[in-house]
Amino acid sequence: MYAIKQSVIAKEHADYDLNTSIFYMDMRTYGKEFEKYYERSKKQYGVNFIRSRVYGLDPGENDNISIRYALEDGTVITEEFDMVVLSVGLEPNKKAVELAKELGVELNQYNFADVPQLTGVATNQPGIYVAGAFSGPRDIPETVMQASAAAGEIQKLLAEAKGTLTKAKEYPAQKDVAGEIVRTGVFVCHCGINIGSVVDVPSVAEYAKTLPGVVYATDKLYACSQDASAQIKEAIEEYGLNRIVVASCSPRTHEPMFQETLKEAGLNPHLFEMANIRDHCSWVHQNEPAKATEKSKDLVQMAVKKAALLEPVQPITLPMNHDALVIGGGVAGMNAALNLADQGYQVYLVEKAEELGGIAKRIHYGMGGEDVQAT
Repeated sequence: MYAIKQSVIAKEHADYDLNTSIFYMDMRTYGKEFEKYYERSKKQYGVNFIRSRVYGLDPGENDNISIRYALEDGTVITEEFDMVVLSVGLEPNKKAVELAKELGVELNQYNFADVPQLTGVATNQPGIYVAGAFSGPRDIPETVMQASAAAGEIQKLLAEAKGTLTKAKEYPAQKDVAGEIVRTGVFVCHCGINIGSVVDVPSVAEYAKTLPGVVYATDKLYACSQDASAQIKEAIEEYGLNRIVVASCSPRTHEPMFQETLKEAGLNPHLFEMANIRDHCSWVHQNEPAKATEKSKDLVQMAVKKAALLEPVQPITLPMNHDALVIGGGVAGMNAALNLADQGYQVYLVEKAEELGGIAKRIHYGMGGEDVQAT
């Protein structure tokens, strides 16, 4: 899967017709929707998959590399490529292995953490959990799920002490911007190559300078970095900004972070607007850079106009029912319900079937031979 993903990314970001071939013996697209990604890489992106045995690499003409390989029927073929990438297996970081040994965490034959059966994130040491690549090769969604599970287990251990050591973060007094002339700062993000390889980010920033109410505009390699956050706060102070617009990725993931930056600079967090020029421009129009750039300018213009109409919003406090409702009595639902109950919450578990268990009732053994029904 790593090889497939890197091939797709290379084809997406190449400014020429890049041909990629993957030589393989067994296709191991075992994860959730991995097979769909494999098929999409062939049909949509044109990645060439060759089931074969590679026998040798030799110098070719014009600094090329000549690959000699045999197909399934035994036919031997020699073909030249501009570059060859050796896709190897994943192994744990040496420092992680050393740390595990110091902590007494048991490792398996490949030096990944030896996770007890059907726990997912536990180790042989109470209170020590693993998530991500140290438990084996993982993709991002699986790593996030493991991290959430580990956090849930840790919250159980800390349930009695919850809230006893918390400290309220102090912020500077909010500036009263009522009646002030709108002074907007615009920050356009390259997002590495996610946006910058398609959208002409500097030209979008220059365009933003011409918009009414904008007194400062610039581009950032990564607007979400700590350095960029500090620079946004400095710009607010230096230019007297009272509205902030960031043109970057999705507000679903980054809006709270930018709002936090405004609070740290003494501005109400709701004097912030975001233009999603990654999802709505560079990703969906990656083969039309000129149009993606023009659309980015339109989105920035709309965000600037909307920001000019924003007013400070003050939070209110309401009483809350802390009981939890878990819908679905499968393995995930039952574990979530038990975890919340162990943290001291009243939990209601709802399942439409007559029995709990979900799909697990139809699974008898796990990949490691675990007796699922007995568990």
